[in-house]
Amino acid sequence: MGKHIETERANLFEPNVYITMVVKIEGTISAEELHRAVETAYTANEATMSRIVLDENGEAYYEKMERTGCKVYFDDRGWEEIVNESERIPFAIQDGELVRTFLRMNEGEAVILVHAHHLAGDGKSILILIEDIVNSLAGREIVYKPMLFINQDYFLQRASMPSWMKLALKIVNSKWKKTGKVFTWDDYYAVHNKYWQEYSSDIEVITYSVSELKRRCPDGVTLNSYLITELLKEYPESKVVGIPLSIREENESMSNQTSGIELKYHYRFNQSFEKNLFCVHKKIYKMLLNANLKYFVLMFMAQISPTLTDAVLLKTHGCYQNRLAGKMAGIMGYKGEGRRDLGVTNLMKIDIPGKYKLFQIKDILFIPPKVSYSKNVIGISTYEEQLHVSYHRMKKIKSNQT
Repeated sequence: MGKHIETERANLFEPNVYITMVVKIEGTISAEELHRAVETAYTANEATMSRIVLDENGEAYYEKMERTGCKVYFDDRGWEEIVNESERIPFAIQDGELVRTFLRMNEGEAVILVHAHHLAGDGKSILILIEDIVNSLAGREIVYKPMLFINQDYFLQRASMPSWMKLALKIVNSKWKKTGKVFTWDDYYAVHNKYWQEYSSDIEVITYSVSELKRRCPDGVTLNSYLITELLKEYPESKVVGIPLSIREENESMSNQTSGIELKYHYRFNQSFEKNLFCVHKKIYKMLLNANLKYFVLMFMAQISPTLTDAVLLKTHGCYQNRLAGKMAGIMGYKGEGRRDLGVTNLMKIDIPGKYKLFQIKDILFIPPKVSYSKNVIGISTYEEQLHVSYHRMKKIKSNQT
């Protein structure tokens, strides 16, 4: 058996779980060299050399393949149009199709669009793949990188879950064992097809000058806190913000090494922006110093029966009916009042070098997945002097309403 899917299990039956990166390059590049660089990058990472196995007991794991199942295409369309088409086609993850890379070639420039299933890894993982592509394109040697996983042994060294909660989840799992079921690839395709028959992505990107934002940001707070406060002001009804949090420890592995914290704050319009900002900053960093809060979501996911997690996603999207799954969908924030008002993913400063002998990277853009547990999803990424804020909204196809 390969590497077990545990804390990232929710990504298996989540229908909108695709990470998008757009890389703009200028210089002397041939289509053949760029295509070869992508293929070389695929073979340099265990994640892109693996497929997902879902067995008869409901266990899911990565299984290494001799050849990559990830794809590379040439496409002259704009990246938005490509994303709108690609997201509607289910990733054949059981065959190892965890990433699709689209290449657009123009005279003196190229655009690399990476559209990846979240089981290929987190946002940092996709940047690792992109850096492998550009290093291979530059003729540099790239090394093979195995997958590293966050498991329960990791948590036990850093944090703990209350005993009463472990007991409660044990009881939930026992009930699920009596009433639940094991799901199959048919269910995987059914939830994807149902979702994408109803919705399509509507992505808006706003670009800012990093130096200008830093001038606006008061001393004593981070630019991340500043941007989250701005978003809370922009969405005045918001009271809960989900903030993905990298727990990666100096490794270059393509895998999911992300936890998350939940900021509860309602913007106070009777106070100054600066006062709101300092309150937001203080709350965020108080949570970051609390290991039990920092790792809670991963500890929680590790305790739940994997097939119950599947059931929650299928129930959320109307593909399965089960009372316990419905109750857990509310507790886990997929349904009802538990859903986060905002989900804000900040990749921080992207540290991939920009200049190479025959080409240079002009920009890197990140669009996060519109996951089901957040009403509004925003991605933030910084490359060189540009900071991009990407709004990943969904619009209903039939009613044409956001």
